[in-house]
Amino acid sequence: MARFSEEWLAQLLDKNDIADVIGEYVHLEKKGTRLWAACPWHAERNPSFCVTPEKQMFYCFSCKKGGSVINFIMEQEKMSYLEAVQFLAERVGMEMPEVQNDEAYQKKKAYTKRLQEMMKELALHYHENLLQPEGKIAREYLKKRKISNVIRTYGLGFAKDTYDDAYRFLSAKGYSLREMMDAGVVRSKEGKNYDFFRNRVMFPIQNVFGDVIAFGGRVMDQGEPKYLNSGETYLFNKRYHLYALNQVRKKRDLKSIVLTEGYMDVVGLRAVGVDNVVASLGTALTKEQTRLIKKYTNRVYLCYDGDGAGIHASLRAIDLLQAEGLKTSVIVMPDGLDPDDFAKAYGKEAFLALMKESITGMEFKLKILRSEYNMEEPDQVVEYATKAVELVGGLENEIEKERYIRQISNDTKLSEQSLLRQMGKKNPSEMHTFVVNDRELIKKEVSEEEKLIALLMERPYLVQKNAQLFEGIFQQELHKKIFFYIFDEIKRGVLPTCAELLSVFSANSGQLAEVLHQEIPEGTSAEDYAETLVKRVKISRLKEEREQLIGEMQKMDAAQRKEAMKQVSALNVQLHRMNDHFFRR
Repeated sequence: MARFSEEWLAQLLDKNDIADVIGEYVHLEKKGTRLWAACPWHAERNPSFCVTPEKQMFYCFSCKKGGSVINFIMEQEKMSYLEAVQFLAERVGMEMPEVQNDEAYQKKKAYTKRLQEMMKELALHYHENLLQPEGKIAREYLKKRKISNVIRTYGLGFAKDTYDDAYRFLSAKGYSLREMMDAGVVRSKEGKNYDFFRNRVMFPIQNVFGDVIAFGGRVMDQGEPKYLNSGETYLFNKRYHLYALNQVRKKRDLKSIVLTEGYMDVVGLRAVGVDNVVASLGTALTKEQTRLIKKYTNRVYLCYDGDGAGIHASLRAIDLLQAEGLKTSVIVMPDGLDPDDFAKAYGKEAFLALMKESITGMEFKLKILRSEYNMEEPDQVVEYATKAVELVGGLENEIEKERYIRQISNDTKLSEQSLLRQMGKKNPSEMHTFVVNDRELIKKEVSEEEKLIALLMERPYLVQKNAQLFEGIFQQELHKKIFFYIFDEIKRGVLPTCAELLSVFSANSGQLAEVLHQEIPEGTSAEDYAETLVKRVKISRLKEEREQLIGEMQKMDAAQRKEAMKQVSALNVQLHRMNDHFFRR
């Protein structure tokens, strides 16, 4: 793991307050001195995920993951330590220092930058193609689709109807075939190199920082496939990106996001003035994409196509969005139109009216479920009601349950009482749940040595005050390393914070976070508690040594047993003295 200077790391951790960072991913609720949330990494109804701002750490009492803000980003964004540090540095506008002795990281970073520069060059080339005489057919197409006014906004372009235009252009710029293939813009077969995109309107796909990482291409006739998108590449993993989010996130007054299926919907809506639209780059919304949205807003309007695939995708997306705590409404498109077609036909105001008429995720689920049954047939009415009640029973909010039960009652002409009785049979709220209680949660048997190292991580000044007290006290290798790290930093005139130590010992962050939740007993100073713990550790070691000797005496001859008894007596004297006189002042 790369080593950053303690001063720089301390600054990074100070600027990235753990509550602020984690609060961008989950809803935190304050209880006492701690903040609680449902864990983002496993399903649970009641929160067991805890953030302690004072210690700048998190810990989940259920899945046992914990650590500093760096550890959180590593787990949440599936990043390496270095990537997480860079992510947090970029978040607060800090320059990354040179990472010493990490050649692999430097090479990867340099290669990523070079590929991004290449993709930018290619995007500009496609854009220039669109403006040239050869691009007339594409310009006519964009004019026909009524999106000519946003060509510059999205950097739209044109891939020529030749097999190697991009290859020849990038080769002339000094880029290798390997680089082109790693970025997914050129392929090679039987010794021939050819462009992946040909004779298509081009849509550059950018990450949230504005770097071009992929492309989407749309045919201008009846050719197939209609849409051709970059596959998984060195730069591009679809599940972590949303089309046009790099533009939408910059809006100062961003209150909501409209989520669509594809880039044509985004561009079409922007052309009429709707500028808070992003696309999931296909119908399959991912958990990572929902978390990305959550960074910028808590309100989502889902606007997928009204066909079978779109409905199926909408139902899945609702569950994902609501699981992340996002307020979700569904814009129901009339007459089977997609958002782009609707925008062209009716304009901005009509689309905003549709947004106002949007329905909740649950209303949409019930609407789709209802469409599968003949409500004129009594047995189908009962079947619909049974399944609808099961859906509503999964809600946590009792007021919401009441609202939708009333709606089902109106739809089916069945009494609310009978529906509530049916729900009571399968009510998830009756299931066993994990109840949050600080004292109940902290059940782990923590050794005195673990308590002591946790105390020193929180209050490293104790080492500064009396380093001799702790000499030879730690037996576990990890604890020794932490102690000597603190000791060395103090010799340098630096007092490391708890968050810094969790970051430095990142590989053991979960284990350390678990014991860091131990509190100093009320009415006891940190100094006295440290001395008490040292005393307990020494007493425990002496007892272990004594019991071992006693256990081995059965195997000894008379002379050995006599010598062992002397040692046991000496240990008893030590224990007696320690119990009566240790640390008296």
